[in-house]
Formats: sequence, structure tokens, C-alpha cells
Amino acid sequence: MLRHPLILCIVALVGGIFLCSHELLRMPDGKLHVYFLDVGQGDGALIVTPSGKQIVIDGGPAAGGTMLPELARHLPFFDRTIDMLVLSHPQLDHIFAFPDILRRYRVSRVLMTGVQYDLPLYNEFLQLIKEQRIPIWIADPTKDIDLGDGVTLDIVWPPPTLFGKAMKDVNNSSIIMRVMMETEGILFTGDAEEKEEHSVLTSGADLHAGILKVGHHGSKTSSGTGFLLSVHPSLAVISSDSGGKYGHPHKVILDRMQALGIPVRVTGWEGTIGLEY
Repeated sequence: MLRHPLILCIVALVGGIFLCSHELLRMPDGKLHVYFLDVGQGDGALIVTPSGKQIVIDGGPAAGGTMLPELARHLPFFDRTIDMLVLSHPQLDHIFAFPDILRRYRVSRVLMTGVQYDLPLYNEFLQLIKEQRIPIWIADPTKDIDLGDGVTLDIVWPPPTLFGKAMKDVNNSSIIMRVMMETEGILFTGDAEEKEEHSVLTSGADLHAGILKVGHHGSKTSSGTGFLLSVHPSLAVISSDSGGKYGHPHKVILDRMQALGIPVRVTGWEGTIGLEY
């Protein structure tokens, strides 16, 4: 009769040790952590700054619904706060989990462009922001965001004049920004295609970054040679469902990366990709 309670105690003890270990691994450690989350055919990334601030960039696609479980794997179990959501542009494969994130977490602010786009989930997202009175910051290349612990969000594109405008191709309204810590940079590009890349190059903006989150899941419409030369990354990361119906990453892009000597990692090949600085 004593064995049953003893087994329960042992199970509870092991579970407690596991949970404590999980939490300790997620305590601020003075490093910048970047997770390119394995969300299938879409984008979703988590930035954890040296002091523990948490920034989520894009919200993954509908297929599989893996964004929330992936976030939970890397966020502290008892922490229900996110310092910033960044919506690169309001397409379904980048926004799908954001309404659920707003319901589950306390979000301090949202960074977006504010473009018009006819998508029910986008309207739901905007309504939840309004109901929860979450401050909205409109992307502006003249106003970088200092997170106060050595990390800066360097907004590269687009200009704030896109706010309230309807875009024929919303991909080319994507927020392009560098997450900077000292001299290290990670460039996020949303679904920017060569048209937007050309606009950025023409603006003369500094694009150099050690890590490039490749635009539009490795589509052949993005990652022009001139853009890649300007970024000059030491690693390219592609968020895509490898082998899916869209054929991402495209062979043209993989061949271009190889020709320029840029190593490539793909979430669809290896799962969530974590880096630290």
C-alpha cells in the first residue's frame, strides 16, 4: 500500500526537477538568443535579449498550427508576457497565430506598417489590439528601437507613408529590419521581393548583417544578387516547409547562395534553428 504514494512522490519530484531545469535554461543569461521557429510554410521567429526581453517576429501559417507550441518550448513556463510582436506584413502565413498569442500572452506593444489588407484574421488581430489597448508602433527607418540592454531594432524599410494604404502586392510592404547587438546583426526581410529590395538598395540603407533571414521563404522572386552582396551574410536562414507545393527554397536561390559562398540552413530540413551571441 505504501508503494503507490511513493511512486507518485517520485514522479512528482522528477517532474519538478524537469520543470526547474526547463526554467533555469530560459533565465536571462546575458546573451542574445534568436530562434527561427519550425512553423512549416511561413515565418515565425523569437528573439530573447540579454536581459530577457522577448520579441516575436511573425506568427506562422495555419497549416499544422505549430507556432504556439514552438513558442512555448522556448519561453519560460510561468511567463505570459511578450514585449513586442512584429508583423512584417499581414498575410496568412505570417499572422495566423497572432490573435491566439494576444489571447494567451500579455503583449506590451506591436510593431507593424499599418497597410490596408483584406483578410478577416488581420481585422481580428487589429480588433484585439484595440480592445486590449496595446500601443502600436509604425515602422519608421528614422526611428530605431533601443531595447535598453545592448540590442537595437534597426528599421530599414518601409517608410511610414505606407500606413493606411492598400498595396497591390503586400509582400513588398514587408518590414525589413536588423536586430543589432554591438557589431552583430540579423536581417529580417519578411516576404520582400526584388522590387522592395531594389527600393532599399536605392535608399542607401546599411544592410550588412552576419545572418540573413531569406526573403519569401527562398522564393526565386527574392534575394537578388545585388541585395545579397550588400547584406554580405555569413549565414542565410530560410523558413519554409521544404518539399511543399510552393517548391521553397527554390533551386535558383540555393544555387545563388552557393555561388556567393553563403551557407544555408532551412527550418524545413532541420527544425527550429537556434543561434546565440
